[in-house]
Amino acid sequence: MSCAKVVSQFEVIAAGDLGRRRTWTDAEKIRIVEESYRGHRQGSVVARRHGISRPLLTQWRRAYHKGLLDGGRPVFTPVEIGPDLSDRQREASAVRAADADARIEITLANGRRLAVPADIEAGALMRLVQILERA
Repeated sequence: MSCAKVVSQFEVIAAGDLGRRRTWTDAEKIRIVEESYRGHRQGSVVARRHGISRPLLTQWRRAYHKGLLDGGRPVFTPVEIGPDLSDRQREASAVRAADADARIEITLANGRRLAVPADIEAGALMRLVQILERA
């Protein structure tokens, strides 16, 4: 005589819960998307754990990469402000910044680094950062 054991996972949904829509904040979506990127093949497991469909998680991932989810994550790396410079030091810094070879290095939230000329137009820099954040 053999003994069989059946193990399955299921979720009991109350009759009142049928057809209800849950609302997720952007911060919750970001947390779930970032969790889905940890480890190998975690998307389906994370979607099941949070009771969402795999296509919905994929939709959130796309929005995350396009920068459409605003969960308070910084776009730029925080800046450290040092001690106040004297007038002479400020003038010397301005002369060096005017140098054609002067560059600014920016580390993006996704870990990529961007080096641009110090005199780059703000609008062009913003478009470039947005493109690199999505990539």
